[in-house]
Amino acid sequence: MKTQKAPCRSMEEYSAGQKILTAVLLPAMGICIGLVSLFVCGILDADLGWTMFLSYLHEPLILALNLIPCVLLVWLFFSLTGRVWPAFVFPAALVFALSAINYYKIRIRSETFLVSDVAIAGEAAGILSRYRLELSGRILLMLGAFAFGTLFTVFLMRGKWKNRKVRFALAAAVLAAMAVLGATVYRSADVYHNKAVNKTAGINIWSDLEVYVSKGFLYPFVYSAKSAFPSAPEGYSDARAKALLAPYADADIPADRRVNIIVVMLEAYADLSEHPQIPVHDDVYAPLHALYAESCHGHLVDNVFGGGTINTERNFLTGYAQEEEYRKNTNSYLWYLRSQGYYVEGYHAGDGWFYNRKNVERNLGMERFEFLEDYTDASRYDSSFFQILTKLYADRDKNTPYFNYSITYQNHGAYSSTGSPDDSHLEKEGMTDESYHILNNYLHGIADTSQRMLDFVNSLRYDEAPVVVVFFGDHMPWLGDGSSVYHELGINIDLGTEEGFFHYYTTPYLIWANDAAKAVTGSDFAGEGGTFSACYLMNRIFALCGWQGNAWMQFNADTMARADILNTGNSLYRVDGELISGYALEGGQRDVVWNHKIAEYYYKRHFLYQGQVR
Repeated sequence: MKTQKAPCRSMEEYSAGQKILTAVLLPAMGICIGLVSLFVCGILDADLGWTMFLSYLHEPLILALNLIPCVLLVWLFFSLTGRVWPAFVFPAALVFALSAINYYKIRIRSETFLVSDVAIAGEAAGILSRYRLELSGRILLMLGAFAFGTLFTVFLMRGKWKNRKVRFALAAAVLAAMAVLGATVYRSADVYHNKAVNKTAGINIWSDLEVYVSKGFLYPFVYSAKSAFPSAPEGYSDARAKALLAPYADADIPADRRVNIIVVMLEAYADLSEHPQIPVHDDVYAPLHALYAESCHGHLVDNVFGGGTINTERNFLTGYAQEEEYRKNTNSYLWYLRSQGYYVEGYHAGDGWFYNRKNVERNLGMERFEFLEDYTDASRYDSSFFQILTKLYADRDKNTPYFNYSITYQNHGAYSSTGSPDDSHLEKEGMTDESYHILNNYLHGIADTSQRMLDFVNSLRYDEAPVVVVFFGDHMPWLGDGSSVYHELGINIDLGTEEGFFHYYTTPYLIWANDAAKAVTGSDFAGEGGTFSACYLMNRIFALCGWQGNAWMQFNADTMARADILNTGNSLYRVDGELISGYALEGGQRDVVWNHKIAEYYYKRHFLYQGQVR
């Protein structure tokens, strides 16, 4: 005779003790999820110690701000399903997945995971696939916690609360709490900067990475949603922005001073010979230094390190200091060039989906932008890249002024740590095998790129058409977990020091012109061009050509005269020659930086070139 399985009892039938147990278990699960997340994410670079995690336990506000979202998620899923196991499984899966992404991003790129990164999840997955992701003790602990919690709740907590009215009322209350906290506490700059301060972690307060990690993970992650959906800067009004831009008007490019311009942004290109600690062979950078001798050259201060190419790219194309998504037509220097009769095109030796370039470049005014997939016989290497660039220039309409912006892919990290090409590009001199291989593999690609840059310039040297060629690096290279090669060689990249700041963010640029372009513009295109933010590079190009540019460029030029570094990566600015934190800006120094923020915010949102859209 078969025995019938007893039906699940509703929570209403539970004894008082069972109700209390469930009421205690639910928030306990949320707290455990939050604590595991904090343990996994409480790292800086390659630090595997307990120091950061223990510091959270000494900061009640930081601890609460990280645990509350987990507790609310647990209650939300319990109220929606009436069961305990989904109340654990779904919040834990979400929080642990985000925590793992943040963990690996810190380990690989020394960058934290932000809400804005969710929009480029596909690109991030493609990048991560090129790295070896080790299952460290922290990740294994997290996986173990998830497995244990799932088994425990599925097999031991099988009851169901059937009272839907009460459950849905509870869900509404939880959602209301999320909305209120999200709009107030979790969005408050005062709480983030002044109240939720980790006083026991011993961090560098000038490092965004260390400040972020010192506040846990879920709290700063949720707070980062503010930047994912940009709000107007403090003190903004349309009237103030219009008043700032009113003195400026678009100026035409003189017909007799027009030149063709080819701009190449070089992937992870840095002149490491500037660091005497690195025993680089002279031939690696000899072509670059030969180009320096006959060009205007200097250094860009980027906002990113080891990745984030599009930040530098779009700073250059727009003149804006703050990167956004650009999901619609947005004012840029490309639109202005088109308004002046220029044909604007480019090429990237990568994929069109990467960083959504296929759409964004068009929104910024690119008439034609091709990618690797548009060529059946192309490769990601510079040998192929410069052949395509040469052909694009040769095939242009020679009766139309021409602007080309193209991007290399060669030298993209990661660089192998287990083997090197046969030829050596530096002396080992006591370096570990791993660091030597990473650096030698990087320099192998750089040596090839440098020679191809010189060859490309030589191919245009005697061109009858006036042509200007610009090269610049997008960011410093990633060199090992936690930038281990830099540390091993004693190169200061400590963002708490001025030297470290420049080592961390600085890449080279050069602006070369053939004799025909020099004759047309009256400029020699020679000498030191200075050090400034990437958003000002187009200003330097236009100035050498003798062009005023549009209203935004003129406004930028006046800002640059006082604030030539607007570094949003670490919120540092060089105003009147002084490098200063954004939090310390006062008086006239603050005015010049904030006026730029206000004018930029307005200019991004009032598209002026509707007649140029094709």
